[in-house]
Amino acid sequence: MKPGIIGAAIFCVASVAFAAGVVKPTGNKAQFPKADKELAKQTKPPSNNWLLDANDDTERFRRLQVAMGGTDIPMWELTHRYEELYTAIQKNNWEMGVYHWDKLRDRMNTAAMKRPARTQNIEGMFLESGIWQSMRDALVSKSPERMRDEFQTVREVCMACHVAENVGFLNDSSTFERTKSFAKQDKDDD
Repeated sequence: MKPGIIGAAIFCVASVAFAAGVVKPTGNKAQFPKADKELAKQTKPPSNNWLLDANDDTERFRRLQVAMGGTDIPMWELTHRYEELYTAIQKNNWEMGVYHWDKLRDRMNTAAMKRPARTQNIEGMFLESGIWQSMRDALVSKSPERMRDEFQTVREVCMACHVAENVGFLNDSSTFERTKSFAKQDKDDD
């Protein structure tokens, strides 16, 4: 097995073990969810060892793939880092901005790996179009005005990407409402 997959498996198992020590049992009988018919093929009874109890590595990998989701989980992290980027720009914390912007690129690539049909828009609209580099250059410049302007461009491209991916309804999220503008800056803040 690959080290990253082993690490993910250990993290998942450790999370379950920690939760089992803190949360009191309900007394309900353990059962497999009906929505996943493959689980019923497991020879061991349902338990908190959902990954270790799988019949073989193929089933373990399938379960990890299901648990890791498609682009929904990377997009959740992208949203968090997008908001942290916005906060960094508000606070003139350029280092924090660069950190989150670089992590955004990593998550975009993860999303593209998990859902290859989205790669064209991820690369074409962000990573290879100049948008990603322009935002990074603005952060490194430490120019509040340039960063704010570039962030608004990024915001618009995010929303255009949602439309291109047929999820334009996401543009009504509170994230885009909160980040639609920046408070006016005094000249002394520059």
